[in-house]
Amino acid sequence: MEIDNLLPITTRQELRNWLEANSTTKKYCWIIVSIKPELNKIQYLDAVEEILCFGWIDGIKKKVSDTQTAQRLSPRAKKSPWTELNKERSRRMERLGLMTDQGRNVLPDMSEESFEIDEIIAEKLKADMEIYEKFLTFPELYRRIRIDTIQNYKHQPELLEKRLDKFLKNT
Repeated sequence: MEIDNLLPITTRQELRNWLEANSTTKKYCWIIVSIKPELNKIQYLDAVEEILCFGWIDGIKKKVSDTQTAQRLSPRAKKSPWTELNKERSRRMERLGLMTDQGRNVLPDMSEESFEIDEIIAEKLKADMEIYEKFLTFPELYRRIRIDTIQNYKHQPELLEKRLDKFLKNT
């Protein structure tokens, strides 16, 4: 995929300003994000938090250098899946007063109770009571986010198994 419509964004505020002016009319854009703090480069996390406020999502990425990535940003489809991590980021943006109506319009069920652990994962967790009891000592948000990152691979059974085994081993 070609990197076109590349914006010269270097700060979070510049991205927010662009989204305020263009998020309802543009189909996508690309920006260069930095994984680590870098002068005159917006960090990936800052970009993600801002785009969530406007109902956008980060998609395709292309490595530009060891520290920078070209990131494609576009409006989120109403039915696209949400990670627990992005739900929590959206809750944070709402608490900070940064979420827009446009962003709210694409939010999924945001109740924390709506998250369910897949049966296969729950069975494996409970198979070893020592691991399960340790798991229950973790903060509830951490448990949701960690399990969600594993559950997202349910259509790739080998990868799900590998990630779950690693999680259980480290728990």
